[in-house]
Amino acid sequence: MCLIIHQPEEHTTPIELLRSAAEYNPDGFGFMGFDAFGKLRIERSANADVALATRLAEEFAGRNCAFHFRRRTRGSSHVENLHPFKIAPGLYLMHNGTAKVEIRQAGRSDTWHLVHDYLAPFLSSRRKLIYDRAFRHILDAWLGPQNRIVFLDEAEGRIELLHRADGYDWNGLWLSNTRWVDRSLLSLAGHDGVYRATEASFC
Repeated sequence: MCLIIHQPEEHTTPIELLRSAAEYNPDGFGFMGFDAFGKLRIERSANADVALATRLAEEFAGRNCAFHFRRRTRGSSHVENLHPFKIAPGLYLMHNGTAKVEIRQAGRSDTWHLVHDYLAPFLSSRRKLIYDRAFRHILDAWLGPQNRIVFLDEAEGRIELLHRADGYDWNGLWLSNTRWVDRSLLSLAGHDGVYRATEASFC
């Protein structure tokens, strides 16, 4: 169980939202995004580091980036299970959900296995497939709508959302779910975005 917050260009992520995400998802923090010069930035922390998240939110205000707060379900809280995961040089992934994959290595999460055993061998030499409609349809069908994935492609300077429609648009941001965050924060300022707080949200 986790929460991903995608911040497109020209938008900012409220500090209150980051604090709530950290409170509900205390087992790790990750960040990926592009700075004002288009340079990639990756950060990871073994706990929900609100101070780091706040600094990044301020530094990357108006920039294309994504935050990941982890609530551990499978796998240890060791660094190997922190998001974002590197699929290939310049290609990264954040995941919210539980992937139905074989767990062959104790202590490693389902996301670790999804990346290392399935996606990396396939996408490392075919990275453009993340933009291919047929491939995305197959990946959608395999993982199911309860799994939300965010890809970052450094070469293209792009962040791509898988199962975007199953997340939540709010004030220009995209949240992978509303279950693992204080919903009252979202309802206070939801007039600018599409927010469905009463709907169930699965991780």
